[in-house]
Amino acid sequence: MKKSLIALALMGAFSSAAVAQSNVTLYGILDVNYMWQELPTVVGTGTAARIQQESVDGINSGHQSGSRWGLRGSEDLGGGLKAIFTLEGGYSPDTGTLGQGGRLFGRQAWAGLQGGWGAVVAGRLATFSSGTGSFDMFGRTDPFLTGFGLASLGQTFFSANALRLDNTIAYRTPVWGGFRGGLGYSTRVDGAEVAPGGNNAKAFISGLQFETGPFWAALTYDSVDFGDTIPNADNQNHLQLGATFDLGPVRLHGGYADQSAISGVPLVSGGTGAFAQLPAGISNFDANAYMLGVTWKIGAFTVMGSYQMFDADSKLTAANVSFDPDFNIWGVGAAYNLSRRTNLYASYASRDADGSLTDNAFNFKQFAVGINHRF
Repeated sequence: MKKSLIALALMGAFSSAAVAQSNVTLYGILDVNYMWQELPTVVGTGTAARIQQESVDGINSGHQSGSRWGLRGSEDLGGGLKAIFTLEGGYSPDTGTLGQGGRLFGRQAWAGLQGGWGAVVAGRLATFSSGTGSFDMFGRTDPFLTGFGLASLGQTFFSANALRLDNTIAYRTPVWGGFRGGLGYSTRVDGAEVAPGGNNAKAFISGLQFETGPFWAALTYDSVDFGDTIPNADNQNHLQLGATFDLGPVRLHGGYADQSAISGVPLVSGGTGAFAQLPAGISNFDANAYMLGVTWKIGAFTVMGSYQMFDADSKLTAANVSFDPDFNIWGVGAAYNLSRRTNLYASYASRDADGSLTDNAFNFKQFAVGINHRF
């Protein structure tokens, strides 16, 4: 049975009106893998608690790309105008649980209008900088397409770590002379808006993309205003610049990020949002990030590699101790296409502490082999 027919049947379970859609498609990704990790782990309790490197292995989900399922559709309204929507949720096939904190459609949930002038949509969106979602403009910067766990560009380019915003309205242009742009605004980045308005953290997002011949580039800028949710907090601003250049089967990648008012240092990978506590007297810090990478296609194989450097601005703690959370990450990986929709993959990545970070509490190694199926 065709996917569109299955999708219509599923939509009927939600609402009979959904069946009237002229074009609805069920789609998704199922990614499952075996993973070994050596990472900082808290052992012991109380005064005996300490952080040390411990290894763990097991079956995991969503390494090459997050496992997901979704419904997308459109209706022709005439005169070149269409109604469009996407509902997309993450899940973990290793446990059967929902992703994004248990949200049914935590990855994307939006609707809008599209025409020759572009598209306007509203809902929960992945940003232009996020490396994922329907409106992403930056993911191509990364040889790993912001997947593959610890090797992902999102480990140092924080907006590219699948940044999603609730309550967002966004406009994306059509492609004009190789250029495409986008602007958006969130009235509250996480959860329903509340009164007074100052109790809602808000965000401005933007992106610009350009492609000509073998050259491609993207520029994104995100700014989060915490309002009264965090008293006296600075706006968190992320500027990202990325580019690629194709040389036959080889693609060269490069990226740069300027990130201000960062509120923590990543402690573990995997999209959990866990952060190391900042030292006393430091509420945030600024940092630059850099990436160089390469992709090489050889028949059914794709080989990927990248090096990332996170360079923080040094600060002094309340105890007059230097706080300089620098680190670097290198990763290698390969994927082999079994068919147009199914591939096998393997990757290895290592994160190494620098500056004031300590090896035992920050270094991280990750190896995975798995299968990725798109439906």
